[in-house]
Formats: sequence, structure tokens, C-alpha cells
Amino acid sequence: MKAIVFCVGSIVGTIVMATSACAHSWYPKDCCNDGDCAPVESIARFVPAGGGDPQLIISSRHGSAIVPENYPVRESKDGRMHVCMRHSPSDPFADIGIVCLFMPPSM
Repeated sequence: MKAIVFCVGSIVGTIVMATSACAHSWYPKDCCNDGDCAPVESIARFVPAGGGDPQLIISSRHGSAIVPENYPVRESKDGRMHVCMRHSPSDPFADIGIVCLFMPPSM
């Protein structure tokens, strides 16, 4: 029984790694730093406490970030939303920032 569970876990892990590797194959080099791009896992909108236009927050396995207004969007190659984000090299404790955002043409 333990061997079967291990095999299933290994298969699932392999599929997840293969999907991630496949997605990384089309991320442009100017966006991707060997692992900071991933599919978007959740999207939320919020209105700032002082009022104003709603802002979009996107999350991936790397964290969450606010999408700046009028941020340039690139076309996704697989019909899903993806984001590349990283911390500033000069300040690794600063908020994470978006490097590239990919959306399907239908969004």
C-alpha cells in the first residue's frame, strides 16, 4: 500500500514539474529569471481605504502583488493568466513587484 501511495505521489509531482517546465519554455527571458514566473492562482479587487479606483491583486506561488494601473500586458501562450514577480535585487525585503503579466486574448 505504501508503495502505491509513493508511486501516485511521484506521478503527481512529475506532472506538476512537467507543467511548470512547459510553461517556462515560453516565458520571455526578459521576464523570467529561471523560476519567478508562474500561473496566477487567484485574483482579487479592492478599493483603497482613501477611495479611488479599484485595484487588482494577483497571486501566484511566489506571492501576491498589486497590478499597477495601465500595466502592460502580454499575450499568454496557453490561455491562462501568468505572472512573473520578484523582489528588488537591491532590497530583498521590499514588496514583491510584477515584472511581466500574461493574459489570454479573451480577457
